[in-house]
Amino acid sequence: MISRTKWLRWLVLAVIALGGGWLAYDLASDPGPPTLEQYLAYAPGRSMAPPGYTIDGEPTTCGKVQVVLNPSLDDVAAAHPGFIILNPKRMEALPRVVRLYAFGHECGHQLHGVSEEMADCYAVTRGQAQGWLDPVGVEAICAFWKPYAGDNKHLPGLERCELMRRCFSNASAVK
Repeated sequence: MISRTKWLRWLVLAVIALGGGWLAYDLASDPGPPTLEQYLAYAPGRSMAPPGYTIDGEPTTCGKVQVVLNPSLDDVAAAHPGFIILNPKRMEALPRVVRLYAFGHECGHQLHGVSEEMADCYAVTRGQAQGWLDPVGVEAICAFWKPYAGDNKHLPGLERCELMRRCFSNASAVK
């Protein structure tokens, strides 16, 4: 028969082992997004955008957020906390207004968090305020998104387009 003291020791050790295992699993399974330095060091070809970097003459500024150029990014643009990533190869194939929208969308994530709807609305109102987005441009962005089926984070293209049209109209009404 095990004494009460030994039983308590084994129980304490088991709790410590389980807690340590859980902590180790938690730390290893979700490292979180990379820092700017980690992202730049991960693969060759990634670089900081040069000072004064523009998209078709429009400044790529988003507060103090840094801009990284990554020709291997599997999308047009992306965002991590503190920096925006642009794929210049994919961007050059798009109409000007869609390139500017893509940057504005990622800036929207920096300023408003993970909400795709808020990022879209921010990009549209930013474009209107900066003078590069008009109703024809909204329709060009819609044409870009129309075939998109959506996913667990993004609305389908047609719904996304309706949201952007509403944001544009609401921004027009405020003027």
